[in-house]
Amino acid sequence: MKVKVSSLKHHPKNKEIYTLSSIEELMGSISEVGLLQPLIIDSRNQVISGNRRFESVKRLGWEEVQVEVREVKDGEEELLLIHFNKQRIKSFKELINEYLILDGYYCIMAHH
Repeated sequence: MKVKVSSLKHHPKNKEIYTLSSIEELMGSISEVGLLQPLIIDSRNQVISGNRRFESVKRLGWEEVQVEVREVKDGEEELLLIHFNKQRIKSFKELINEYLILDGYYCIMAHH
């Protein structure tokens, strides 16, 4: 399904974990071959997967973008952000951020 780029926003948790790196490079790729995968958004139009792609299409001036809406339960946002970024090349800081979130999550789950 297509939605207006202007109706979307970055998920606030994304910037706590990841940086929007190599945007110019990604913009070049998207200009050449288009968007290979739709953005994954939650019911509040927050981007769960594809924050770098979202930033790229915004800067390229796209009006609409292909998305897939995913139902996200409270507390699952961070896990999904990490899951969808598995293939991404990460900085050391991003890896530490992932570890701290997952460690906290699994400690909570162990006590339930």
